[in-house]
Amino acid sequence: MAVSNVLSSFMGHCIFSYCIFVFVVILQVHIWARVIRVQRSSLSRIPGPRFAKWSRLWIAKAISTGRSHEIWTETNNRYGRMARIGPNHVVTDDPSITRRVLAARSGYSRSSAFDSLRMDPEISNIVSEKDGKKHSSTRAKLAPSFAGRSLATIEPMMDEQVLVWIDSLRRSSSQVIDIGQKIQFLTVDIITRVCLGDAVGCVRNDQDMFGLLETIEIGNQVAQYFSVFTELCTLLFSLSRIPFLKRAIFPKVTDSHGVGRVMGLVHKVAAGRSEDKRDDLVSALIGRGMPTEQIDSEVIVTLAGGSDTTSTSVQSTLLCIASNPQVYAALRSEIRTALQEGKISTPIRDAEAKQLVYLQAVVLEGLRKHPPLSQLRERVVPAGGDTLGGFHLPAGTFVGFNGWGTQLNTEVYGDDAKLFRPERWIAADEDRLREMHACHSLIFGHGATKCLGMGMAMMEIPKVIFELLRNFDVTIANPHKPWTSHCYGIFHQKGFCVVLKPVGERDEPPPAYDGKLLD
Repeated sequence: MAVSNVLSSFMGHCIFSYCIFVFVVILQVHIWARVIRVQRSSLSRIPGPRFAKWSRLWIAKAISTGRSHEIWTETNNRYGRMARIGPNHVVTDDPSITRRVLAARSGYSRSSAFDSLRMDPEISNIVSEKDGKKHSSTRAKLAPSFAGRSLATIEPMMDEQVLVWIDSLRRSSSQVIDIGQKIQFLTVDIITRVCLGDAVGCVRNDQDMFGLLETIEIGNQVAQYFSVFTELCTLLFSLSRIPFLKRAIFPKVTDSHGVGRVMGLVHKVAAGRSEDKRDDLVSALIGRGMPTEQIDSEVIVTLAGGSDTTSTSVQSTLLCIASNPQVYAALRSEIRTALQEGKISTPIRDAEAKQLVYLQAVVLEGLRKHPPLSQLRERVVPAGGDTLGGFHLPAGTFVGFNGWGTQLNTEVYGDDAKLFRPERWIAADEDRLREMHACHSLIFGHGATKCLGMGMAMMEIPKVIFELLRNFDVTIANPHKPWTSHCYGIFHQKGFCVVLKPVGERDEPPPAYDGKLLD
């Protein structure tokens, strides 16, 4: 009897294993059949890395290196403006193609990759929403808070945090300062002041409050892989239907750390706004009828997008300035002259900063040289297919955008596009300048999905750069390795250390560094 049971169990196990084996074989054959069909389609004529056409693993491997922005650019440089990087994926660095695909009525839609940017499996947000009408509705509620008169309301909040930041730098007892981390703390305090009504206090406490920055960094890396293997998003959303799994996987307002902790703050702020009306994003969204759960998601993505990308832009622009003695001297001269003429407030006002031609050129060039985003932001070719860059793309093809490569376009910026040269924005003729600005604006997206925070960013970056150089001489601590930078859609910089000396303690510009640090 026992032997019979053992044999029966063994046979049952064999049959089960055989069924699994057959299922896997059938699945693999189905996958390869789809790949072969794709090979025979129009995509087979688009050049690209040999392995990429067979598997999305090529994209995942590029992301895993931490230098995907360079790999997309190398791929376009080698294979052309339109290159194939996956079985159903292409990438382009052509600004005209980018504008056409992202145009409001192009017919293209966001791909399933955007599901990886959800904060909640049941609630989408302005960054993850794929439905055009729903996205427009959300955008209409958010847009007034970052445009027009709202920017005038935001500026005093920003000024308040910048002054606290400058004071903290003056009080620092350390000779060598991790300015990258300090800039991150500032951008978090600014965006939380704007969104929640109060800064979380990263600058005052000199720490990553609630581990927010750390959580965003880890979450962003995971999201990049989920954006490639979108089936993982589907699986995760399915598992989240089980309550205890949802609580274990996704952030919640009762968390004491990370994104969930900030969601708890949003809930607390929202609950108090029925009586205490203030000029912050939460109050504005409540007034426009947005549910609290939706506000959670919108505020979190605003915090992540408004702190990390702005921090990257300030850091990279500062590195370009400090590693180029001529630019450093010219900018310091413009700052000194403006101060001597009594034209500048404390801190500098946005309207005043816009009158400083060289400062504006430096900021434009810093953004161009180091765009803060390198996500592919893929769109799906609509029914009937389309022809882009001379290639026919069948419906359902994913079209990604190489934002880094777009800003190195020699036809737009000249043969020296790889160099950091702010003068290009001053010396160019009208037609060239118009073309450069049109290409440069793609850093913030285009059409119906253009970044709502562009105006705020273009106010914040010059203000922070000006105030830092107004108050301090900046010398890179290690010019041969100024920082470590890894790209996972957005950039994560570490160890950007500088020596700060209050202005007046040194009359000479910093030593001449290698101007190719960012090449």
